Amino acid sequence: MKTLITGSTGFVGQAVMKEITACYRPDDIVLLSSKENETYSTCIYKHNGERYLWELPQDVDTLIHMGAWTPKSVKDFQDIDKGFSNISYTQSLLHSLPNLRRIVFISTIDVYAPSKDPINEDSLVKPISIYGYSKLYCEETIKAWSEQHNIECAILRLGHIYGVGEIAYKKLIPMLIQQALKREEINIYSSGNELRSFFNIEDCAKVIVQASKSDIVGLFNVVSGNPVSVKEIAYTIKRLTVSNSEIIIQNRPVETRDMVFDNRLLVNTFSIKEKSLEQGLMEEIDYFKKLQA
Repeated sequence: MKTLITGSTGFVGQAVMKEITACYRPDDIVLLSSKENETYSTCIYKHNGERYLWELPQDVDTLIHMGAWTPKSVKDFQDIDKGFSNISYTQSLLHSLPNLRRIVFISTIDVYAPSKDPINEDSLVKPISIYGYSKLYCEETIKAWSEQHNIECAILRLGHIYGVGEIAYKKLIPMLIQQALKREEINIYSSGNELRSFFNIEDCAKVIVQASKSDIVGLFNVVSGNPVSVKEIAYTIKRLTVSNSEIIIQNRPVETRDMVFDNRLLVNTFSIKEKSLEQGLMEEIDYFKKLQA
């Protein structure tokens, strides 16, 4: 039997593929992708505007479903057509795999409602974006499908994942690193006191692969339990890059919210020792330095 992996070329997917090499034989892996892979058997898919076109092996018993449209900037979060593509892709995939026994679905913390309290797996879900709603719909579809077909299911809601490889995304950490390395002015438009819980990409990949090889079922937030303020992140990056960039706190009246998590379920379920934020930042800084060399 084989494991089918979608989304292997994305930020999270590339890290998962590195982790996969230590845990799986190449013959046990099949990728669903838009381009060939030199190491693993690949099913190439196309989309003709109405449906997905692919020929998937029928001996797939495990699905690691990471493939999805993921916003790369704030304005992308409300793209209706791309949100619907997440839903149709997932539905088509389920109908194409009749012998599934296990699904690991990669979702997002964007399904949660804003909260002043630490968020856990029982917190209220109420997305504020089309992207969040599309992932929540996929979650519910996969849960219902799993119940109807006696399939084991683990849903992993990824939090603020950072690390080497996120250069394509206009996210806080890569933007701050690039500004610091270029000695540019760093503007924080809010007070900078809003809290974020950053989880390293390598630790995230370990959780996903562990979920695929175990009998763990249920819903898990893949998040850090150590929140840090945006302002603290900026000053830490400035120190680690030995930059003379000026950090300007503009204190504009912009709407912000804290993202703080209770990650005890993750810690108690998966064997993972979280990488320190400073170590992870230094690795990403070194990556950007190599790109500039």
